Order: sequence, then structure tokens, then C-alpha cells
Amino acid sequence: MDRPETPDTGRETLEPEGYQGECEVCGHGMYGLHCKIICPNCGYRRDCSDP
Repeated sequence: MDRPETPDTGRETLEPEGYQGECEVCGHGMYGLHCKIICPNCGYRRDCSDP
């Protein structure tokens, strides 16, 4: 049976608001909270002023 094609909406995939990149430990998305960057998966944290 043929599967229907998904329509091309022309939209780009956007990162969630507050997304700060991938966690250095587990690879999950990290999020900013004030001046801390936190991984909700493993709990890794770093300060936003860290290089």
C-alpha cells in the first residue's frame, strides 16, 4: 500500500525558545534559565559566562 506524501509547508524546523545547544555529557538539548544553562535530561549545568 502506498503511503501518502507529507505536504511541504515551506516551514523550517525551529528550536524551542531558550534552547542553548546540546549537552556536553548526554547530547540532549540544554535550556537557559537566568544565567545558567541546564540539561533537563541528566542535570548537567554550566554558567552562561563559561567558555
